[in-house]
Amino acid sequence: MDRSKLLYTAIFLFSLLILTGDAYAEEPEITGEAAVLLDLGSGQFLYEKNADKIMYPASTTKALTALLVARNGNLDEVVAMSESAVYAGGSAIWSTPGERFSLEDLLWCILLNSANDATTAAAEHLGGSVEGFAAMMNEEARRLGAQNSHFVNPHGLHDDQHYTTARDLALIGRAALAEPLIRRMAGTQTHQLVREDQEALSLLKNTNNLLWQYDGVIGLKTGYTSKAGQCLIAAAEKDGRTLVSVVLKSENDLIWTDTATLLDYGFDRFQEVDMVIEGDPVCSVPVVYGQSTAHLLAGAGLAHVIPVDRPEAGRWEVRLDRELIAPLRRDEPVGELAVFYAGEEVGQVPLVAGHDVGRLVYTTWWFRSGLGVGVFILFVGLLRFTVRRRRSSLYRGSRIRSL
Repeated sequence: MDRSKLLYTAIFLFSLLILTGDAYAEEPEITGEAAVLLDLGSGQFLYEKNADKIMYPASTTKALTALLVARNGNLDEVVAMSESAVYAGGSAIWSTPGERFSLEDLLWCILLNSANDATTAAAEHLGGSVEGFAAMMNEEARRLGAQNSHFVNPHGLHDDQHYTTARDLALIGRAALAEPLIRRMAGTQTHQLVREDQEALSLLKNTNNLLWQYDGVIGLKTGYTSKAGQCLIAAAEKDGRTLVSVVLKSENDLIWTDTATLLDYGFDRFQEVDMVIEGDPVCSVPVVYGQSTAHLLAGAGLAHVIPVDRPEAGRWEVRLDRELIAPLRRDEPVGELAVFYAGEEVGQVPLVAGHDVGRLVYTTWWFRSGLGVGVFILFVGLLRFTVRRRRSSLYRGSRIRSL
């Protein structure tokens, strides 16, 4: 820690009320080659298996495509299907060249039917070309912290240079779920599409079977190619918590079992605990030239997800960013409160003054600095010297006069 900034440190232990079990929960067995489980609220990864291994994402790619469409597109705009979009290959809504869809309709097709023709059309519309849209994808991935991914198309059809990791997909999934439209669409089982050709495919059915099989599932995106295997980004809500799971290269129906196992593990074996509540009293510290000490409070709250069967004491560490000098105002930031659990720092919250601390009346700036004291002493010294000298002169003068 920087000693120039850490002028005052205090450590406080506090107990966490945790439902305890008989033994520490064993991690689940996942058949997929790579997997993660992310707690959306805290941002904690609760499970990891080959989390940073380079993998092929297949159509889970479309979570990023949908995010860019929702954020950057005018959903009322009409898009005409190009031949390159119509013949993109793989899953499709069997569109025809020149057929027109709103961008919102294309987004429904992307998220429910995983349609590659609709995905390509949306990408060409926003990026000018598939290559242009891929550049947008890679820029957004970097912004989201998905540092080990590289995308060359919007749909996920196999390309050796089109890859990601389970951790990166969880970060992308988290961002996608922050868009209300994507959350609503991805959690919808079926959607009726209006098309000019009444014989054309119009009923879209979500490819995510967990929407029918697992209570609380709200999305997000399936994927499959022969090289990527079965892939799934899933999200579920329960008791105020949201979890995002990613499983890559699973086999057949085991993708659903793997995902359900991960979600059960996250909901049943972990709980969210308030490590700090906004306004919590933390400590009292002296204030230079203050009329009283300062009572410091937590300026924000901090929650952390912990295993239900692993109770441990938490720890607070007060870090002031300066020496406190009066006057001090209520809610004035004075540093941070670092929070530790199981020996690791899990976050920080602002530390603020809980009340005003006035300045002592007599502590004018020149007196505090010592200048006033010095001037006073000098004045007294000169006065005493002058008096003595006058007395001495009078004494010598009287002796002269006596002669």
